[in-house]
Amino acid sequence: MVVTTSAGPKPVVEAARPALEAIWARLAPHVSGAYASFLSSATATDVAAVYPSEVQDRLAAVKRQYDPGNLFAGNHNVRPH
Repeated sequence: MVVTTSAGPKPVVEAARPALEAIWARLAPHVSGAYASFLSSATATDVAAVYPSEVQDRLAAVKRQYDPGNLFAGNHNVRPH
């Protein structure tokens, strides 16, 4: 498990972002998966890493039934496709 953290005033956190992204870019070919609670962003690629495809398909089916308009789209959004 690899976790990186930056904390402090917004300018400090933003200044650290390029270095942290460079670290992750170097590690990416060697790791897989993600733990949702540790994501600092939640792109579609991130969501795909968190939920295996069969799980994401089941979650999307639930979302289609109960939230077809995707009202609850914050955080680690599973689209109701």
